[in-house]
Amino acid sequence: MLTIVIPSYNHAEYIISCLDAALAVEPATTQVLVIDDGSPDNTLTVLQEYLDTHSAANRVTVIAKKNSGLVNSLNLALSMIETEFVYFIASDDVAIPEGINRMLSKVRQSPYLNFVIGGGIYFYGDRDEEGPVYKRKHKSFFELSPTKRHDALFLDYPAPILLQSTLFKTSTLREVGGGDSNLKLDDYPMFVKLFQHSAMYDKDFAFMSNVNVVRYRQHDLNSYRDVVKQYGLVEQTLDSITPERLRAKAKGRALAFYFLVAIKSRAFGASVQILKVAGTKQSIRGILSLPYVAYLHLLRDKV
Repeated sequence: MLTIVIPSYNHAEYIISCLDAALAVEPATTQVLVIDDGSPDNTLTVLQEYLDTHSAANRVTVIAKKNSGLVNSLNLALSMIETEFVYFIASDDVAIPEGINRMLSKVRQSPYLNFVIGGGIYFYGDRDEEGPVYKRKHKSFFELSPTKRHDALFLDYPAPILLQSTLFKTSTLREVGGGDSNLKLDDYPMFVKLFQHSAMYDKDFAFMSNVNVVRYRQHDLNSYRDVVKQYGLVEQTLDSITPERLRAKAKGRALAFYFLVAIKSRAFGASVQILKVAGTKQSIRGILSLPYVAYLHLLRDKV
């Protein structure tokens, strides 16, 4: 019925809590596939010690490969699984079994759905702070008509939308070609393809905003914290997947957003680096692409 895929890299400290939660999802039917991307820490040792003493070890497969990136890990998993549904969970996050079980019930009752997005909770392991991943802007985005959502995918995408809060039909991911091996980002390019393939809200896909399915860990190793690197990844992705008529505007808005993120975080050196990465002409277009009110909106709701 379901395979839970855990792409793993350098998370020996977190992998067991991730695996424990995965094994608590419908125990009679769920398989777990761990793809370790050449972790230089002792992740594999920690996993083996756990499996040597755990009664559910027969439901866990561990694949160790050379470091080749997250998208490669996702595509490898997609080539291996045999179940009707698949759920991905990063090795430093924690699935919420009750939520995933409710998503499974949803797709059993509505077999026409190609994927179901559940809610998520971000949390910090080193301090008492947490909150919802998804907000009103996400629901508004999901409820757009397919035509309006097509442009919004590139011009007003309500990041983040998480792979690890989504239950997929395996066949749907294969139909859209899985992850793009030429890109380093995983979730955004995948959802662009998914929303184009399965465009009708509550017919092709559903959003269960009141059902939390993942605890999304925030820590100093999160890639999003390097705003310059993140901007570079987004720019590369937009160059590759954005329709030509929207590309300049999409890249301008992305530049404006990450520039504001750096400014608000007082990372002034990063803001300068972002402008250098973008280049003079694109920087000018990006900074001038949004009206004053839009900048206030970005600072209030997105940053």
